[in-house]
Amino acid sequence: MPLLSPRTAAVLVVGVLALSSCASREGDNIGSAIFNGTTPDGVQVEPPITTLPIPDIDAIRVPLDFFSVQDAVDSAQPGDLILIDPGVYTEEVVVDVADIVIRGRDRNTVFIDGLHSATTGITVIADGVAIENMTVRNYRGDGIIVDGTAQRVPVNRFRALHVTTSNTGQNGISLRNTTNAEIRQGWLSGHAGAGLEISDCTACATLITKTLAEFSARGFSIVGAGGGVSIFSSTSRNNRTGIVVEDGPLQRTTDVVLASNIVLNNGFTTSPNINPAWDTSFGTGIHIGGTISTQVVANRITGNTRAGVVLSHNIARTSGDPIAPVVERNVVVAHPEGDVVLALLDGVVDPGLCVRDNEGSVVRPQGAESSAVCGQTNTAPISFEWTGQPRSTIQYENGPLPPGIDGMIEADVAPPIPAGPVVPPAAASAEVPAA
Repeated sequence: MPLLSPRTAAVLVVGVLALSSCASREGDNIGSAIFNGTTPDGVQVEPPITTLPIPDIDAIRVPLDFFSVQDAVDSAQPGDLILIDPGVYTEEVVVDVADIVIRGRDRNTVFIDGLHSATTGITVIADGVAIENMTVRNYRGDGIIVDGTAQRVPVNRFRALHVTTSNTGQNGISLRNTTNAEIRQGWLSGHAGAGLEISDCTACATLITKTLAEFSARGFSIVGAGGGVSIFSSTSRNNRTGIVVEDGPLQRTTDVVLASNIVLNNGFTTSPNINPAWDTSFGTGIHIGGTISTQVVANRITGNTRAGVVLSHNIARTSGDPIAPVVERNVVVAHPEGDVVLALLDGVVDPGLCVRDNEGSVVRPQGAESSAVCGQTNTAPISFEWTGQPRSTIQYENGPLPPGIDGMIEADVAPPIPAGPVVPPAAASAEVPAA
């Protein structure tokens, strides 16, 4: 592998990173130098210092082998591992090489950083890519976007593992026209769009698990997504709205499962917001707008400032009431405007409408329970419209920074595994998480 790319790198590696918490291996008490302090174009930069040991794995090293992440990607072949040493890398990375793994050596000190001037942190347009164990922050657009819309062919297979995103003008992670995507053990904070956005896919087959979204306009946003999205064992808290599942203007959303999640304390004006119209959902834990066969099962939904679960048309008003939604076995409590709100306007009896066995829940408006008894005996729903007004907001740059977070335990030795097919767990086995 060449030592440094001849190409001028848009990278700034700064600071002294004394990673005392990362023990060196026996026989290696000096760590490894990251680079010699001279960029490819001859600029002298104070090199970071690390106590991380020399990794015992075949990898393309940044910045030892290539000074920028982009140059490392450009040199990679399918199956390669790109291993990034601690530092701040100010660049916009485009990943167009299939089946590679891009991994930081330390989640809390490997930063892909837009400095609030660049647009997008990492754009993935190739199949099978995995991004692991790093922080992507401070972009005017998305932190990470996986995008198959331009080529009109879905990006197939993507994984984000132990990834933190923070403080962006749009979304933390955006999946557009993507299938077989998995987001696991993420921390998504301070986004003017959503912590995670999923849209424009007809066979999504996407799983989000053990991921936290906070201090954003929406924690999780699923819009115009068909063919299955599952959010399991995750948390959405302190956002303007916790989770939004709705039809897109041109595409219905189908077969979404929200199970074993914690959704609490949403309705924060001290969070950014890219779209004032979204405040229709302000203060709701979960807003189901239109959609077909959305399941909300075994979640703990508490303390959101307006309502727990709202069933209505989509915010753009281009679709009608939800078809065959199921809201069951949840703990939904402590909501001033209703724990489960049936804001139904169509006046059509939907025998698939099912709200049952939700512990401690108040269903509104008054008498709405008879509209959702899970069978052919459902009565015509009460006409009720859910409305909301734009609220005050903050600039995304001013959102709180996430704390240090556990990353991959064996980042330096774990073999690279390209992203593969996604198999979500069954909703029937979901249990309500502990408070």
